[in-house]
Amino acid sequence: MQSQQAVIRTACVGDSITRGTFVWRRKRNSYPAQLQALLGQGYRVSNFGVNGHAAQRAADRPYRASKAFTLSLESAPHIVLIMLGTNDSRGQNWRGIEPFVNDYRTLVTRYLSLECVPRVWLLTPPSLFRVRRNRDVMYGMNEPAVRQMCGAVRGLAVELGCELIDIHEVTRHHPEAFKFDGVHPGAKGAALIADAVYAALGQAARTGTASGEAAL
Repeated sequence: MQSQQAVIRTACVGDSITRGTFVWRRKRNSYPAQLQALLGQGYRVSNFGVNGHAAQRAADRPYRASKAFTLSLESAPHIVLIMLGTNDSRGQNWRGIEPFVNDYRTLVTRYLSLECVPRVWLLTPPSLFRVRRNRDVMYGMNEPAVRQMCGAVRGLAVELGCELIDIHEVTRHHPEAFKFDGVHPGAKGAALIADAVYAALGQAARTGTASGEAAL
């Protein structure tokens, strides 16, 4: 059995998509839960997803004002997986790309500054889909804004020296995995995300680009 010190603490930061809202048996089938099953006992994957939250401080529910944010910092993670942006596109939350970039950068920098020196991975928000003959994406989500945010997240990954996982690309050909409302993945959609993260972490470990802790 691995020692307590050898367990790689992994924090999944995000909104309802990370939490697993509307996923059947979410404690087993949310993307963090499925990632835990893939990674095994050498990792402890914690789900810090909260419904309706966004990266921007001016949003109606800023992630940095949530208890989950505080708990994620206190968990002293070795790996941080950040997937935010969907709710930034919703209604009055979307105020253009510049406020999003500035607040997202500040959020990421907060994790990078932790004493535990985690490896931070930026995940683009998943694709959005129209369902049941709706002309628009549900909940007032702004699809062009999400695509714009994806480009910004890719740029911030380079700027801040973080790893990138393009979940938007992974999910864009899979409307069937988001059939409940076109925004929230079901168990199959959560599996797409978990598989992509697992593959990226494995690749990083093999090439030596993961943190020292994560290379155990």
